[in-house]
Amino acid sequence: MIERDVINIALSDTHCGSDRAVFPPRISLPPLMADEKERLLTYSNNQKKLYEHLMYCAHYIRDNFAGHKKVITHNGDAIEGIHHHTIQLSAPMVDDHVLIHEAIMSDFLHESGFSVMNGDELHYVSGTETHTGYTEQRIKKHFEYYGATFHDELKLTQHGRKIGYVHQWVGAGNGQNEGNGLTNALKALYYNSLKEGREMYDLIISSHYHKAIMASYSQNWETYYAMITPSFQMKTRHGQKVSAFQRNDIGIGLAEVKTSGLIKIHKPLLMDEKR
Repeated sequence: MIERDVINIALSDTHCGSDRAVFPPRISLPPLMADEKERLLTYSNNQKKLYEHLMYCAHYIRDNFAGHKKVITHNGDAIEGIHHHTIQLSAPMVDDHVLIHEAIMSDFLHESGFSVMNGDELHYVSGTETHTGYTEQRIKKHFEYYGATFHDELKLTQHGRKIGYVHQWVGAGNGQNEGNGLTNALKALYYNSLKEGREMYDLIISSHYHKAIMASYSQNWETYYAMITPSFQMKTRHGQKVSAFQRNDIGIGLAEVKTSGLIKIHKPLLMDEKR
């Protein structure tokens, strides 16, 4: 197969099942009661915006990276789950949340032009167990037809570059300190790798904080990169408390690796949301 540039498509924190997260236009869920045949659910106005942006991202990827190898990674927190007595749910069962995620992910794969026959890859990284429990392993199994894999830490090599994915690494920071933690984490990883005789990652992609940023660190004439991806969930009540007055980015992270080994971090595909 001819070598091609790789586009890493980092989708994360879809939190499916939350009434503040991405939801398909219409879905039929199994009955809860004996006298029900099915539950036909549709998205809310906010969820409509999220789904439309997900499809915008899919079409952007299809149209702008048609000749690339696509590596799509869902980097944790595929579903919302039932946690902390939350009432902000679109559906009351964890099994519902799994079905919702599978529906939106199937749409995204199809609309983005994903193809196993073209050598594209699909990966899942484990998220926060409070949200997901063991469901992400089940979701990965659903997508085995697409060659899906499941990892706690995903380690890839692309054109000689080492790429690492993990759901939660360091925070994004805030205000004048935004990005400092990510830069310091790269520095620490560099010196730990040096001390322990391990090869340094060229790019680390993490998620969890729902705020998109990137950082870099240069040493010995080499530059290393890190990014935190946006999410596909608007702020919940919990989010308002833990990140008050901070932005909540929605969208997809993109990182390209050229056949030459050059890494290009693209501006994330963010939804224009008034916060």
